[in-house]
Amino acid sequence: MAEAAAYAVLDRALDEAAGINAFFEVVRAPAEQVRPAEDLWTDGAFLASRIAAVRERLAGRAGRHLDDVEPRVAASIFFQGIASRVLSPAAAAALAGGVVPDQRALGWYTEGAGLLLARTGGPGVPVGPEPGAAADGLAEHVLQGMLAPLAGAVRAQVKVAPRLLWGNAASSLGGTVAALASARPGLAGAAAGLGAALMARPPLEGLGGPGRTGATMADSFQRTTCCLYYRIPGCGTCGDCALAGR
Repeated sequence: MAEAAAYAVLDRALDEAAGINAFFEVVRAPAEQVRPAEDLWTDGAFLASRIAAVRERLAGRAGRHLDDVEPRVAASIFFQGIASRVLSPAAAAALAGGVVPDQRALGWYTEGAGLLLARTGGPGVPVGPEPGAAADGLAEHVLQGMLAPLAGAVRAQVKVAPRLLWGNAASSLGGTVAALASARPGLAGAAAGLGAALMARPPLEGLGGPGRTGATMADSFQRTTCCLYYRIPGCGTCGDCALAGR
């Protein structure tokens, strides 16, 4: 597939996915204002500023002092947010368009205190639309290509367990599958299959699965780790948390 045609396919898939919810949106922004995806894990100052912004936002939302939000909690929530931002549109594009946006196709656009995923004009990587092929593409180009180096960079700045960070990615995947299945019923089976395929392999293996017997990830999800959000005074656990109900 020629690069221009490949980009057109990716562009249409991302446009279609953007209507699901905010996590699926990949914005169009002036090219000179879009930073390469890899800047988030290669530019230590940029990464530190984004974790600090999340820490400030968490403290503000909880009505707490900044010191009430541990740096590792902020780092954890930051990583989960980024995982959702990249997994959601990538999964939708893979299943609906047969293309995975890789780090060449994605970048970062800073809007106020927020960090948005943006398009760069890269064509993405063609994959087969069946769940197994889509899972291969996401595993290579999103989990290993983007989230793995980001996890390493986060851990170089803040002491946080790798299993916790990958548990956050698993939770993000669970949310992605559920949102896709709800908004696009025709993709529900494929989305559940994609989620199951990714959860059956490292680095997500053993970090979660359907929340009840006989269910799929399109129905419910239960993680085996905790993002640490409950450690902010006055805040509780998330619905899929391993600690929920204890």
